[in-house]
Amino acid sequence: MTEPTPPARSSKRARLCSIENANRIATRVADHVQSDTAVVKTGNPLQPFRVVLASKAAPGRTVSRVLTCNDDDP
Repeated sequence: MTEPTPPARSSKRARLCSIENANRIATRVADHVQSDTAVVKTGNPLQPFRVVLASKAAPGRTVSRVLTCNDDDP
């Protein structure tokens, strides 16, 4: 018995599931919450990346991090 082939993904889903999109969202979240964020691997092909607070990211799953800085300090 062969394994069923996964359904073909749309180009829109491919863009939404990309690392580029995850990094873009991580930057927006970091700016909004004024805290560092991380992009982590999920192992789920329908949501391969997830944005989390950097303090909650598992080190072995972290793909990238967005660091915030406060430019208002002298």
